[in-house]
Amino acid sequence: MAWISRLRALFRRDKLARELDEELAFHLSMREQWNVEQGMPRAEAHHDARRRFGNPSVWRERMSEIDLMILPQTILQDLRYGARALFRNAGFTAVAILALAIGIGVNTAAFTCYKAMFTRSLDARDPGSMVDISLVRQSGDTEYDFSYPDYQAYRSNLHSFSGVIAQSGDGLIVSGTGGAHRSSSAGSLLGRLGLLPPSPIDAEFASTIEVSENYFSVLGVNALRGRTFDAMSASELAASPSVLISENYWQRRFAGDPSILGKVVRLNGAPFTIIGITPHDFVGASASTPDFWFPLSLVPLVHPDGNWLRDRENQWCRLFARLAPGVTMGQAQAEMTLLANDLRTLHDPHSELSKPVSALVWPGSPFPRTLDSGLKLSILFIMVAVGMVLVIACANVASLQLARAASRQSELCLRLSLGASRQRLVRQLLTESALLGLIAGVVALLFTWALLKVSVTIAAEAIPAEYGSLVLHVTPDPEIFAYVFAISLIAGVLFGLAPALESSRSALSSAVNASAASSPMRRRRLRGILIAAQVAVSLVLLIAGSMLIRSSIHALKMDTGYDTKHVVDLDLQFPEGPKYNADSRHALVRELRNRLAGLPEVTAITSARPPDGGGIRTAAVSLNGEEPSLHNTRAILYYTFVQPNYFATLSIPLLSGHGFHPQSGQPESFVILSQSAANQLWPNQNPIGRSLRLGTDNQFHRKSDLVPDGPTYQVIGVARDLRGIELDGSDSRQIYVPLPEGRIQDYPILIRTQSDPSQLMDAIGPVIASLDPNLVATTSTLDQMLHQTPPFLISGLAAAIASIIGMLGLLLALMGIFGTVSYIVVLRTREVGIRIALGAKKRDILGLMLRESTQPVLAGLLVGVILSVGASYLLRGILYGVNIVDGISFVGVSFLFLAIALFATYLPSRRAMRVDPIVALRYE
Repeated sequence: MAWISRLRALFRRDKLARELDEELAFHLSMREQWNVEQGMPRAEAHHDARRRFGNPSVWRERMSEIDLMILPQTILQDLRYGARALFRNAGFTAVAILALAIGIGVNTAAFTCYKAMFTRSLDARDPGSMVDISLVRQSGDTEYDFSYPDYQAYRSNLHSFSGVIAQSGDGLIVSGTGGAHRSSSAGSLLGRLGLLPPSPIDAEFASTIEVSENYFSVLGVNALRGRTFDAMSASELAASPSVLISENYWQRRFAGDPSILGKVVRLNGAPFTIIGITPHDFVGASASTPDFWFPLSLVPLVHPDGNWLRDRENQWCRLFARLAPGVTMGQAQAEMTLLANDLRTLHDPHSELSKPVSALVWPGSPFPRTLDSGLKLSILFIMVAVGMVLVIACANVASLQLARAASRQSELCLRLSLGASRQRLVRQLLTESALLGLIAGVVALLFTWALLKVSVTIAAEAIPAEYGSLVLHVTPDPEIFAYVFAISLIAGVLFGLAPALESSRSALSSAVNASAASSPMRRRRLRGILIAAQVAVSLVLLIAGSMLIRSSIHALKMDTGYDTKHVVDLDLQFPEGPKYNADSRHALVRELRNRLAGLPEVTAITSARPPDGGGIRTAAVSLNGEEPSLHNTRAILYYTFVQPNYFATLSIPLLSGHGFHPQSGQPESFVILSQSAANQLWPNQNPIGRSLRLGTDNQFHRKSDLVPDGPTYQVIGVARDLRGIELDGSDSRQIYVPLPEGRIQDYPILIRTQSDPSQLMDAIGPVIASLDPNLVATTSTLDQMLHQTPPFLISGLAAAIASIIGMLGLLLALMGIFGTVSYIVVLRTREVGIRIALGAKKRDILGLMLRESTQPVLAGLLVGVILSVGASYLLRGILYGVNIVDGISFVGVSFLFLAIALFATYLPSRRAMRVDPIVALRYE
């Protein structure tokens, strides 16, 4: 066991050293004695023996490597020497740590946020045994929601789980809380920025999660105060409807009132008794902390119009479960697949839910198993961008290391002359680089943690209370520590390897007294490559950010084809119950419209979904009166129901034909097409008078939606194309169908005003209150709605992130250019002095320095432009109104970068003009 003897030798080093000295002395004496026996004089024999034997110190080191575990000792020596070297060069060390901390910090922040948002487990005891349950249809689509009857069947018949729970999110009107009304979304930061829909008028909303009665026991969570639903039977819950509130809501809304237990609050008008308070920041199987938790079995109390607990076709619950001891996810999945295929026979035979399925059981998470493709692209974009920042930081420090290595050439040559191997030198230089990376990693971790804590606090305060409490855990854990440690070491090796190899190679071929100022061409070339790499990557980030900003500006300023500034969208939410049936809702809307039409600010009023209001629907289109089928479908187009004055209210011009006639009470079989829809159905033909049919089978729509199936429609007009919520304009291909008078209560009210829309929105509240104070309404202009749509928010967010990352890249690149040129000027002081002594003028010296320093910058700009073309091609899906090769972004950003880089080069180059030739000739 050689390693045991080596380990034992570490604890008797003095004895081993004496034995090595004795052995070396023995070999020298034996060689000397042999020389004497060969006839050499004693003195000559001694010198010959020493010469032939070699350096005793080298032999001692080699023997120690054989007898000792020398690697830990030498690494410790390298660390101590590296720490002293970094301390001696405090300026270089500070700049390098700052650059690396920025690169490591942005990567740590991105990783921490991703982990906190998308890889989080359920908030439960032993979360590793919690799983998500979903079904995979024959089409390949994953179904995450289940009906309540199906949930009951799974809970009672699955033996692979020790418990199955269900939950569903909701937003309810709350009353009876007492005290002042809490702040609305309009008062929050995101509301003030126009990034959230406005709050309802004169109503307080609460975020709620409806849960199964066994929810808290399966998760293994107890109430902070009071009790949970597990302690009550179904009959007790029915007799005394109860809710739990979150500790966050208790503190925010009730100021921690200790007498809150037993208090009655009303949700959607139904009374509930508060029986418990959940722990602070408890989210359960959700992503945020709600205000209220209440049992699924009591949903009919707050939504009496729906058959929530008996309708097997109503998929509205997500299911989670805890695996039974000793059961694997595969075993549970197999059992659930059998039960799911038994349950499908109980569904409507014409429904998709009646077709064969397979179960999918996967580790518990509040998020779907597969992220949206757009979200995946955004995450990939961010990860690539922050990775590029780290590359810039590594290239930055590598160029500084390479310039600094020139000043250490004499030291490296001396160490080689004393017997150090090139491998030993490389290891020493890499150890210094790794130490630098680890120090930067510690700085980055502390700074990133503090920054994220502050950011999460600001984000939580920016989100209005009715959306719940945002909970993100950004405190470093072992995974984050491991990530930072790994990325710090990788960064240290990345920026230290090339300078270490180059420095050791140059030292081998240099004399001990060689001038450190004479920089080899090879090192200059490598330094230039590193600067060019920084410039190229930084330019890609800056151009991408510029294009995304310009795209966002174009999207916000785009011509929508309709009036967004002077049209107000009014959405109504009716209380639930038999009092507000379809007829009474219709009568209320008719009366409300009449009263609103009497306001002096109102010029027109209609009912329809706004173009930027979401809720878009599609239908298969067939021509000449044929029923749409797989074989005769001409196109899949968007459709929307509108009233005859819709086009006048929104200022949408008709290009040909005429509009709808005022309805006589009977539905009309006429449609109006948008220009792009007409061109797709009848290219280069007049569509007026032609017929078509619409079919919504296999197209998404809700059960309560009004659908245009059935009649053959005649085209009577063509309207101008509109821009909806899709940046690519795909939703501009529209079919406008007459809205039956009896369904206006199911659609928003659009009101055109001739004055400031805010005055109209202020006047709407009193009108609604005078008609029915139980109505809940939200108002916003169509312009505000457009800016709140996901494509616009994603475009703006991408522009902001890309700009921040691009500016960080620019900062790092300029730090690298400035630091490298500064080092070069110092190293070439002797050369500059000789040039001045031989008659060179100061402007010649400045020109020489600028020319040599800007060559790698220009090369980096050229490479960066080429790479930016590829980057803009990959981003084409989220760019609006901007060409792939956008002249302003490419040319403008390149010249701006060049100007800033020249300035960073000029400052240290000026110092070369102030060199005193007498001092320079003595400089070493």
